[in-house]
This record gives sequence, C-alpha cells and structure tokens, in this order.
Amino acid sequence: MRKIVLFISTLLLCCSANAQRSKFTQEVSVGVNGGLNFSEVSFLHNNKNSYSKYLGSSSMRQGLKAGIAGRYIAQKHFGIQLEANYLQAGWKEKFKEETILKGTDVQGLSLEREIDYIEVPFLAHIYFGKKFRYYFNLGPKLAFLTSFKELESNQDFDKETFKINDMEDPRMEDDPYYRKVDYGVSIGLGFEYPIGKTKLGVEGRYGFGFEDIFPNSKSDLYQRSNNQMLSVTMSLMVPVLEFKR
Repeated sequence: MRKIVLFISTLLLCCSANAQRSKFTQEVSVGVNGGLNFSEVSFLHNNKNSYSKYLGSSSMRQGLKAGIAGRYIAQKHFGIQLEANYLQAGWKEKFKEETILKGTDVQGLSLEREIDYIEVPFLAHIYFGKKFRYYFNLGPKLAFLTSFKELESNQDFDKETFKINDMEDPRMEDDPYYRKVDYGVSIGLGFEYPIGKTKLGVEGRYGFGFEDIFPNSKSDLYQRSNNQMLSVTMSLMVPVLEFKR
C-alpha cells in the first residue's frame, strides 16, 4: 500500500515538472462541492475462521459530503487539485439469518455507526475536451476524525455475547477508541460544463482507506477494519487567475 502511495506521489511530481516546460494558458480555480457519501467498514477478525459468525451482513450507509477545492490547470489535459471535505462515514450491519452466539440468537440485531472526518485529498486532475470536459481525479488523501456516534442498535442483546477471549468488541462499545487519522487513495470520474465563467461538474469517486479504524495488532480483536467509500457530488468551480507561461 505504501508503494501505491509512493507511485501516485511520484506521478504527480513528474506531471507537475513536465507542466512547467509546456507553453499553455494556465488557470487557477476555486470552488465548492456537495453530495452524498456511501460508506462501509471492512471488518476481519484475527481468527477469521472461528469468529466470522460474529460479524453481520454489511451494507453501505448514506451520509453527506461537502467541501471546498482549489485547482491549478498546469498544461493541456493536466492539473492538480487540493480539497478539504467534510464526510459522514461509518457502517451498517445486520444479522439477517439465525445466528447463535454463546447460546444467544442474535438474528435481527442491527448496528449503525457514524464516523465523521475532515478529508484532504491531493489529486492529479486529467481532463479531455474543450467546453464540455470529462476528467479523472486520482491521488492520495488524509482524513482526520472529528466525531462519532451510535445511530442505531438493537438493545435486546448482551454485550458479553460479543466478547471473544475476554476482549470487548469495539463495535459494541458506547465510547470506542477510533484511530484519529486515516490515509488512503481516491479515484474519481466526472464531467464539467461551463455556465458563463463557472464550471458545473458532477463526479463519482471511490475512496479506500489504508489505515484501520480500530487497533490491529495480533493481540487485538480485528486484523482489518478499514474505510471504503463511494461518493456522488456536484461542484461549482470559478477561475480566479489565468496566465501564460
């Protein structure tokens, strides 16, 4: 995963260096975006064969996404984009089939947790077209935990049921420990159309977190608990500076 981040960072630096050698009317734009964020957390127990039944069927939960962006078009077909976004992430799961844990049937148990982040992606912006443009955004991102809360849980169960080897399941805790920083990669596909000087855009983006939200040592309950997100947003970008170089 570190090699992936290193490769993306190297690609951005090489493209930026190449842009400095090209003659082109460069452009700096700022804007806002907003839309929906669909998220889930991929859980895997340290002993996946013995304890996989302790995990319910997961589904993506819906939240909001909104933020600001700055974009520098360095040359034809290429630019870089920096964003700061507020994300409502987290996960949902439900035990749909009869599942017996320590003599307790947990069928029907549902859990939903919201985890909010400030996300900062640094993206290569590769575009094609003149007035109507379609584009790819690709690059690394950092996310900083701001808050979390329990949205839904079926209270007709005992948390002791989910203990494994005397270890509490952090999914069931009222005040769990979440790691404060996540890092990963974002990949997006979208299009833009000008309305006067303003560019109206629509983008779908996938985000994959490399960090786990819970501790993941061999002595912990989970070996994996990473964020995965899919967002759909609209954006408005306004050019504030143009210059030839």
